[in-house]
Amino acid sequence: MTDNDLIALLRDCHDTVQRRNIVDAGLVRAATVTLDTEAPGAGIKGVPPRYIATIMLLAPGSDDTANAQLVAQIENRLLGVQAISRVTVTLLPALFPIL
Repeated sequence: MTDNDLIALLRDCHDTVQRRNIVDAGLVRAATVTLDTEAPGAGIKGVPPRYIATIMLLAPGSDDTANAQLVAQIENRLLGVQAISRVTVTLLPALFPIL
């Protein structure tokens, strides 16, 4: 699992306002994966590694409900991948409107 793999997975998540995926809409500011040394089976020979996904995302709007739904969509998509054990999404306030 690489950062590029994570970006590819995030292309499945869509902002309902812009009707585009969050990567192409420019909402993703950072997306990284780090090895989860505390995941079940970590360090046991033959058990595949698991990763923590950390996403920094521009909030697409001021609607807290819509923002929460987008975060839930991202978490559900990423936690559906066996290699990912934990997801952290941080919403950053949008300083300028996204066109």
